[in-house]
Amino acid sequence: MKLRSWAVATAVALTALLLPAPGAVAQTQGRAAVPACNGGSVCFWSGQNFHGSTWEWTARSGYRDMPPFLHDHVGSFVANTRACFINWGPLEKRNVFSGDWRSRYLGDFGGRIDGVAPGGC
Repeated sequence: MKLRSWAVATAVALTALLLPAPGAVAQTQGRAAVPACNGGSVCFWSGQNFHGSTWEWTARSGYRDMPPFLHDHVGSFVANTRACFINWGPLEKRNVFSGDWRSRYLGDFGGRIDGVAPGGC
């Protein structure tokens, strides 16, 4: 009988290790998974939660104006390099670091962004 109890306790303990905690599941519900973006790049989406049309800017390309479909309309982004987001009128700049991402950026600086440049602002 003791051997059977030990087997049941072991099974319960292994199940607890393999299943995520209830809080961990709740934290990921309703969020889009952060997609990969190539090294040295910032990937932009026109829609929130990494949906819509995309554009990949590379630090090697230097300063670039946002393409027309993203000008003042970046819904989300993933950065895999250091960059400076720029709004020209009025002049505002935002530092972005490798590893930064936003799934909902339109209501913030994504609604004003005009261009992107390599390095810090």
